[in-house]
Amino acid sequence: MKLSSSAYLRAAVSLCSLLAWTAGAHAESVERAPDAPNAAAPDAAETAEVSGDIIVTAQRRDEKLQSVPIAISALTSDTLSGRGVVTLSSISQVAPSLNVKSYPASGDTLSLNMRGQGIADSGQITKDGGVGLYIDGFYIARPQGVLFDVGDPERVEVLRGPQGTLYGRNTTGGAINIITKKPSGEFGGRVSATYGSRDFVRGTASIDLPAIGNIAVRGTIAYTDKPGWVKNQGGNNRYHDFGQLAGRVAARWTPSADVTVDYAYARGRVTTTPAYFVNPSFVGSLPGYVATRDQTWTALPLPESESNFVDHQLTGQFDVSDFLTIRSLSAYRGSTSHQFVNYSVALTAPTFPVGLTGQEDYRSKQYSQEFQLIGEIGDRFSYTGGLFYARETGRHDKLQDQFLIPFNRHVISTRWVEAKSTSYAAYLQGTITPPVLDDRMKLTLGARYTSDKRSATRNSLVNGNPVEVNARNSQSFENFSPAATLAMQWTPNILTYVKVSKGYKAGGSSEAAPVFANTFNPEKITSYEAGLKSQFFDNAVTFNVTAFHNVFNDLQIDFVTDPANPAVVSTINAGKAHVNGFEVDLTIKPSSNFSVRAAYSYLDPKVKQVLAPAGTIFDRLRNPASPFSVGDDVTRYFTLPFAPTNALSVSGDWTFLQFGENELSFHANYSYEDAVYTIATAGPAVRGRDLHASEPLERVDLRLTWATQLINDRRARLSFFANNVFDNRAAQFTIAGGSPLTGYVRQAAPYSEPRVLGIEANIEF
Repeated sequence: MKLSSSAYLRAAVSLCSLLAWTAGAHAESVERAPDAPNAAAPDAAETAEVSGDIIVTAQRRDEKLQSVPIAISALTSDTLSGRGVVTLSSISQVAPSLNVKSYPASGDTLSLNMRGQGIADSGQITKDGGVGLYIDGFYIARPQGVLFDVGDPERVEVLRGPQGTLYGRNTTGGAINIITKKPSGEFGGRVSATYGSRDFVRGTASIDLPAIGNIAVRGTIAYTDKPGWVKNQGGNNRYHDFGQLAGRVAARWTPSADVTVDYAYARGRVTTTPAYFVNPSFVGSLPGYVATRDQTWTALPLPESESNFVDHQLTGQFDVSDFLTIRSLSAYRGSTSHQFVNYSVALTAPTFPVGLTGQEDYRSKQYSQEFQLIGEIGDRFSYTGGLFYARETGRHDKLQDQFLIPFNRHVISTRWVEAKSTSYAAYLQGTITPPVLDDRMKLTLGARYTSDKRSATRNSLVNGNPVEVNARNSQSFENFSPAATLAMQWTPNILTYVKVSKGYKAGGSSEAAPVFANTFNPEKITSYEAGLKSQFFDNAVTFNVTAFHNVFNDLQIDFVTDPANPAVVSTINAGKAHVNGFEVDLTIKPSSNFSVRAAYSYLDPKVKQVLAPAGTIFDRLRNPASPFSVGDDVTRYFTLPFAPTNALSVSGDWTFLQFGENELSFHANYSYEDAVYTIATAGPAVRGRDLHASEPLERVDLRLTWATQLINDRRARLSFFANNVFDNRAAQFTIAGGSPLTGYVRQAAPYSEPRVLGIEANIEF
């Protein structure tokens, strides 16, 4: 049964009320002693938070953030809640090297990019992205219906650069790992409610139940109803709507001091509408067309899109001894997504306006199994090894209805693609501490062998007539990715390291290619990195900097292959590229009541070589108007998309008033991101290339919070917030009309969200 938004809200409010009542009824009778016999031991990360250290598990073991010789950002639960970070896209405002956007065709599909690496079309099931997304170490293959706050995150780790040695899938850009809070075995919980502009409502609740024997259980629920900011003039839904109702139950079983078993079950529903594209070139050409970013030019049919997902995650850990741990990670994720789009005429030309509407359906199932061996041999050698297996099956149905306005005729194209992929991997990483320099030097060597297999089938119709029947492709790849890191702990608070690593992104096929049998091969990267991690003045100042030089071979680039139809796109291994850059992270905390943090990312991407491939618009046999032949140098027609030259985040936190059990604090965050090109074929030789560039994105967020201590150790917070307080708006995910050979001549783009004002209440018990 499909629930209405009001039913969602009633369900969430009812649960929040129940949890609050439970807190009052049982708080007096539950002992909170940390040494209670039935209480699960707290995670190392939770213990470290109290002492001011951040513990991360980026290398599959608990380590202090400042002692890990890799480029990583970590955001704790206190940081996330204090800044109002409740979505994955919000993370990029505090970790500027990460670029997270909602794909314009659907608000529930994410586009992830880091260090100039990602994927141009995150809706395709026949290819992989350059940035891996994980929840508690479990890889999420498809970006539809991924929610940030279902598991009540304990922290988020953003790993920058190739991840080929330890993580579940090889990625060339980086990885995001969301670590959820585990059951504690002690009674407690949290209830949160938010109300904001445009009747934005959000509610979350979590509860930890007292342990029963050696089993502890924790449950969370999250509800959001966020109406979109583009009114549909007379239509049934707004553009940019977002809603969710999701829940998660986590259980921890500790049959002995050496064995821990964690199981989590999550289920959720996400409802969205797509982005609204504005095309000023239609003003004066199409009667009644108005290029406004906050209201459609006419009433547009816009059904609501819906995604559903279910997750099962099982982690078993056996501490064989103080020097050896065996871990097993088993997971299943199933998801379905029904997406509806209505671009109106925005993606076409005023000389021949075409109304574009469509529907996309996704079904995906993924299974993964990983075994890890984590141990130490003496005091000078530690290691992590493992085996990884993943299998994914999926189907993507795409229906596009083109209403040819000059001819008053519909052309309906239907395409369905079925895909299957399997991945096998073995990895080993070891760290040696040689008996020199007072044990301050460490050498880490690692390697990963991966075997990938992919296959896909495509069928297509036009106006009900078969165009393609069971077109197939099949591929297999093998890759060996080594890595080496040399780290030097000069003082207890100053660490430097150099790192060389290789990574790869598996090959695949393009769903929109003219010939489905034409596939592309893996993309490979060699990364050279140097870093400094330091703290000064009794840890009041933290200064970390990383510089890198990435070399790409067999670069995967998307090409328009039909000069008359820009929707026909192939992905081809066509080039080489270098990405140079550096990242700076500075935190100044002169007292416990005041801190300032600045993070900066600089990228200098250069496409070094692209030779005109056969079967593209650069091929005279395919496009007689092309001035090039196959094999000619067309490098200057290309750039790396979604790679901002400058990205910056500056924030401050100040507890400026304390009286009794009360305190007032203020948080401010400024974030900036340079313009990025949204397509590879926007190089310096292309006329009108800036029409394929998004506008710089700049925003200021403010938050004022009153916190107080209630009876029975309960805490309450009331926050007033203003997101994008100066109402800066920017064109994002721009799409230009024209061709890289003849130049781009017009632009269509959706705009970023306007200012949001609101209030948030939290109670912890």
